[in-house]
Amino acid sequence: MSTTTTTPRHGLADYVAKFQSCSADDKLAVLWRIYTHIGEERLENPDNNKESDSSLKLYNKLKEKSQDEQLQFMRDVISRQNNDITSEYYQLSDTTKIATWYRLGQGMADSSVVQVPSDYEMSDEAKDIVNNIGAISFEQCYVFVRDALLDS
Repeated sequence: MSTTTTTPRHGLADYVAKFQSCSADDKLAVLWRIYTHIGEERLENPDNNKESDSSLKLYNKLKEKSQDEQLQFMRDVISRQNNDITSEYYQLSDTTKIATWYRLGQGMADSSVVQVPSDYEMSDEAKDIVNNIGAISFEQCYVFVRDALLDS
């Protein structure tokens, strides 16, 4: 008799730690794969929170940049680099940071911001994270994404 696994092989904190040890590009690929796995229809719309204007303002500013600049912003944020545009991100509340990534995920899905290349080859560690996080409930998946982004 087979049962469905509702928790990853290791605890979520272990996967957040593994995520933190990945390269910036692997982190972005993991987030993208998880975002597409959980599906935008299941994510809370950031417009439902009172701070959405800040995430929308930053997102619109990013959409106007070149794809190289968009990618560099994501790499810099995920690697905790501080510059003019990332400092604006770091000043946001945690809820608004999550809303910003929600918008980036939507933008990747509709090609209004740079996407992870379809031929990007993730490391074995990143693949392990995606495979295990993809097998858990939506709520646990959201907690992983939240913790991974806010610990970045």
